[in-house]
Amino acid sequence: MLIVSLFAFPVMAQQLPEWQSQYAIGLNKLAPHTYVWPYGSAAEVKSGHYEQSPYYHSLNGPWKFHWVKNPDNRPKEFYKPTFYTGGWADINVPGNWERQGYGTAIYVNETYEFDDKLFNFKKNPPLVPHKENEVGSYRRTFTVPASWKDRRVVLCCEGVISFYYVWVNGIFIGYNQGSKTAAEWDITDKLQEGDNTIALEVYRWSAGAYLECQDMWRLSGIERDVYLYSTPKQYIADYKVTSALDKKAYKEGIFGLDVTVEGPSTGVSTIAYTLQDTAGKTVWQDAVQVKSRGLSNLITFTEKTIPNVKAWSAEHPNLYTLLLELKDATGKVTEVTGTEIGFRTSEIKEGRFCINGVPVLVKGTNRHEHSQLGRTVSKELMEEDIKLMKQHNINTVRNAHYPTHPYWYQLCNRYGLYVIDEANIESHGMGYGPASLAKDSTWLPAHMDRTQRMYERSKNHPAIVIWSLGNEAGNGINFERTYDWMKSVEKSRPVQYERAEENYNTDIYCRMYRSVDEIKAYVAKKDIYRPFILCEYVHAMGNSVGGLKEYWDVFEREPMAQGGCVWDWVDQSFREIDANGKWYWTYGGDYGPKDVPSFGNFCCNGLVSADRIPHPHLLEVKKVYQNIKSTLIDPKNLTIRVKNWFDFSDLNEYILHWNVTTDEGVVCAQGTKEISCAPHATADVVLGAIKCASAGREAFLNISWTRKEATPFIATNWEVAYDQFVLPGSKKATAYQRERRATKTTRAVDKTTFAVDKTTGALNSLCINGQELLASPIVLSLFRPATDNDNRDRNGARLWRQAGLGQLTQKLVTLKERKTSATALVELRNGKDQKVGEATFTYTLQRDGALNVQTAFAPDTAVVKSLARLGLTFEMNETYSDVTYLGRGAHETHADRKQSGKIAIYKSTPERMFHYYVTPQATGNRTDVRWMKMTNEAGIGCQFESNKPFQFSALPFSDAVLERAKHINELETEGKITVHLDAEQAGVGTATCGPGVLPQYRVAVGEQRFEFTLYPLN
Repeated sequence: MLIVSLFAFPVMAQQLPEWQSQYAIGLNKLAPHTYVWPYGSAAEVKSGHYEQSPYYHSLNGPWKFHWVKNPDNRPKEFYKPTFYTGGWADINVPGNWERQGYGTAIYVNETYEFDDKLFNFKKNPPLVPHKENEVGSYRRTFTVPASWKDRRVVLCCEGVISFYYVWVNGIFIGYNQGSKTAAEWDITDKLQEGDNTIALEVYRWSAGAYLECQDMWRLSGIERDVYLYSTPKQYIADYKVTSALDKKAYKEGIFGLDVTVEGPSTGVSTIAYTLQDTAGKTVWQDAVQVKSRGLSNLITFTEKTIPNVKAWSAEHPNLYTLLLELKDATGKVTEVTGTEIGFRTSEIKEGRFCINGVPVLVKGTNRHEHSQLGRTVSKELMEEDIKLMKQHNINTVRNAHYPTHPYWYQLCNRYGLYVIDEANIESHGMGYGPASLAKDSTWLPAHMDRTQRMYERSKNHPAIVIWSLGNEAGNGINFERTYDWMKSVEKSRPVQYERAEENYNTDIYCRMYRSVDEIKAYVAKKDIYRPFILCEYVHAMGNSVGGLKEYWDVFEREPMAQGGCVWDWVDQSFREIDANGKWYWTYGGDYGPKDVPSFGNFCCNGLVSADRIPHPHLLEVKKVYQNIKSTLIDPKNLTIRVKNWFDFSDLNEYILHWNVTTDEGVVCAQGTKEISCAPHATADVVLGAIKCASAGREAFLNISWTRKEATPFIATNWEVAYDQFVLPGSKKATAYQRERRATKTTRAVDKTTFAVDKTTGALNSLCINGQELLASPIVLSLFRPATDNDNRDRNGARLWRQAGLGQLTQKLVTLKERKTSATALVELRNGKDQKVGEATFTYTLQRDGALNVQTAFAPDTAVVKSLARLGLTFEMNETYSDVTYLGRGAHETHADRKQSGKIAIYKSTPERMFHYYVTPQATGNRTDVRWMKMTNEAGIGCQFESNKPFQFSALPFSDAVLERAKHINELETEGKITVHLDAEQAGVGTATCGPGVLPQYRVAVGEQRFEFTLYPLN
């Protein structure tokens, strides 16, 4: 059946081209339906490799391509087979044309990129620029397989942005608007033997662009697969599966099936189905005659109850295979299709979001489609995405902000991810007020088309547990009607829409970037009937995801607060090479003229980099999201209480590994245990009293969990969860004794010398046997190279810069020197020569050759309103690049993002500790450090300790270079290592979107004292 989505135009609109109308959502397209790829045999259906079917023919690959900046200059008759394209370039399909040398990639967030003086245009829906509207003309030839003779042939374009016309063999087929769901045309009667020609005329902007204002690169062209598939004349046009569980015991499977058969038949045909389990055993089968010889037949099979089905969940993605066979009057199979299905329920039950009757916590992330090709993502990259998500305890993905490539759903079905599928609707640039397109009923057909196509294509996927009506498009009549439609066809899954807030047209309260206090306030209400699940939270831009633990303390305590989805999964950045051959990541504003619309590096907010290398904060997500959590309830007769946060898995699927390790790195006890603990239950595990012979000051109980049997992506040696507890050691042990035993270093006062600068009061020399250890004086440090979050936090970099904390100088007021000590009182002045405070440094050379530095700092609170850090900074020559420390590692941690760091002894280098965020910023920090040392190859160097755990970083770039650089190719080394020893440093928060650094993780502005002891090592 064809669907003609061309509604009656106002008279004026009829004078404009279709791409300037909100009504022109498609012409001659097939009605939306589930994927009905024809397979060569029943055995092929289970694999899902539809591309290998003899009735599938890909049109991906090189196409002839012509690009113009203005529609008036396009080759208007290029679609004719006689038109000569020999002089045209080739372009790869799929792939956005901006990533292949044409036009300009533009990144903006909330606005329309064409609503800008660069394009001489102001937004005026449905109109878009004409003169500046780029057009890409695509053409290629193809040959239809001989085996397709006398069969029906369908052309499918999975995704083309933003609007396009289609011709086959010079015959106009139709057009489409809406870039993220398939558009199909029956081209059977347009084909010929031998070579055929297909042509697409693609417009960068159209009326549809007003509904595609997502936070992403604005790109153009054919970005998903183009292909043909062939069916018999009578064919399976659509089917809808019901595969739920009974809502009493959630043990029995409820199976229902509706099939639409279309096309003429010369006799009485039969539609049959077979349901098979994972072993290939037939669970149920049935057949019904297609009695009508009309063009469309809806067959509803009798609903079946299947006892003791294996339910589908993200933890146990049990799948069944549904085979559909169409047979002619003789019983011959004429068509085979089908899919994998899963039995599960998804519902709001007693105000809570439940899978299979069990309230679940959404441990989610959002995911844009992004690769170096643009919006085109290979199967291999999708597989890498899901592998990383599964390995890092993510159980939910929100398809932000549009339906994705069909292979992604197959992966989520097979490997177990809950999916929030979202309609390709975002009109952010129109705001949420009266101008919102949500309130303009002339846009209802476009809203409804995008919603229906999302639903129909993906309705049979068990992984989809929630539908989303769109994103950041205001609320109004159009979303009320799409909600009403979804609820009329969807009986088994909730429907959400963030901008509905607490209006009727959302089943989930799914606000974004709400604070912990706001979540608490919502769940404290007495009349709520919807769970709070944040569709976006903890904006992972740059050095971020601070305060995640505080969110999950609430989610694990409050029944109706059920988690959220981190923004975002992958940095939307592109790798380029500069004129000097240095590579770097790009972001908004890096392409096109100087005044190109841009929202800068706001597109770089992933848990992983664009090439899928995890950022440090992904490890924090893994740790906080982990499903096995322990607390130490008896530190003497070591006993832990284990909480099983899995929803459907007993802990007998896992092995507990434990050890007690001293602060010298000596393992004094270890073992493994297997326990049974039902989902959501707790169990106490007694490890017993442990006595360490080593005289360390501390010991650490490490708890680690691995799978007993491997599952896809999770090997038996992959750590799925871990906890660590600090145990008291020998009170007599000292860090000096520990280090001396480890390094056999001799220390003596006469081998250590120090000097204090007479104008700044700074320590400007520290020597061991006459060898200088410092490359710059040790001075007070209150600033850090601003992170993306710091630049947005109201308590962050703006206040630090106002106070001039990044340009501090020290002015000596008094200096008292003795034989082995010195006390310097200094004024701290900023770049404007304002006094920002006073500090007193007391330097004391100890008998063992160590230099103790005590600092008292008193800020001028009229100038200083916030501090990035409180500590010391200096430089050492790059020869001292062997870094060893006892603290949290092995990756970067911060005060509000350190749950994932294990305290242990680590060895590293400044280069390895530096993390290359897309925009350079503060990085490399380590927390809860007991001691740190930096040495050269000969073991000469310095060890640093404090009277309490401290933080440090040792990086190959100076603070000034990091603060100045906008891309990583601008980073220059100067042969020195910049060292920070911090008594306190502010957390990183998530202020680029959402809360800033929480009060408990800020540095107090007031009089403070701290000390460090420096041990020169010989």
